[in-house]
Amino acid sequence: MVQVSHRRIQGMNTLFSSWAIVLLVMGIAIDEWVELIPEDERAKMNHSPWMRCCNALWPEDDLKVVRIMMMSSLGLSFLLTLILGMKFTYLIPQNKYINLFTTILSFLSGILLLWALILYDNKLKQGQSVHFSSYNINWIMYTAYLNIFFLFVCGIFSLLEYQLSTGSCTCLNIHKSDKECKESENHIKGKPCLPCSGQHGKLEHCD
Repeated sequence: MVQVSHRRIQGMNTLFSSWAIVLLVMGIAIDEWVELIPEDERAKMNHSPWMRCCNALWPEDDLKVVRIMMMSSLGLSFLLTLILGMKFTYLIPQNKYINLFTTILSFLSGILLLWALILYDNKLKQGQSVHFSSYNINWIMYTAYLNIFFLFVCGIFSLLEYQLSTGSCTCLNIHKSDKECKESENHIKGKPCLPCSGQHGKLEHCD
C-alpha cells in the first residue's frame, strides 16, 4: 500500500497547472516557433500559430482553426489553475464534483493543445510545397509538447483525487493534513453523545 498526502497531491497538481500557464504565455510572447525558409534564403522569417497578421509568404487564414483551438486550451488552462488554487486555499469546497470537473478540464485542455499542434505540423508540411521551400522548428515549439505533458499530469492527479473522494481507490493510504485533522476532531467533539442500546435491552451511555 502506497502512502501519500492529500495536500501534497493538491500542491503538485496546482504546481503543474501553473507551469502549464507559464509555458502557454511564453508561447504567445515568443513568435519564433518555426523559421520559414523560402527559395530566397535571405527572406527568412519567424512564425508561430498565434500570429494573426497576414503575409505574402504564408496566408494566415489557413491557421484560423489552430488558433481557435489553442485559445480554447489557454482559456481552459486558466480556469483549471484558478479552480485548483482556490481549492488548495480552501476558498471552494473540496468534493468529488470539483475533482471530476478539474479532471475533465485538464484532459480536455491537453487534448485540444495536442490536436492544435498536430494540425499546425500538418499545415507546415502542406505549406512547404506551396508557400516556402523548407522550415526549421525552434525550441519554443517543444515547450508546447511539454505543456501537454503537464496538463495530462494534472488530469491524472485530479482523477486520483476524485477516486480518493469517492473511496474507490484502495491501493493508497491517504494522510490528512493537520488542518483537516483538527477540523475532523472539532466536528467529533461537537457531536452530542447519544445512548446506545445493548443486546439485552439495557441502555449503555457513551463515555
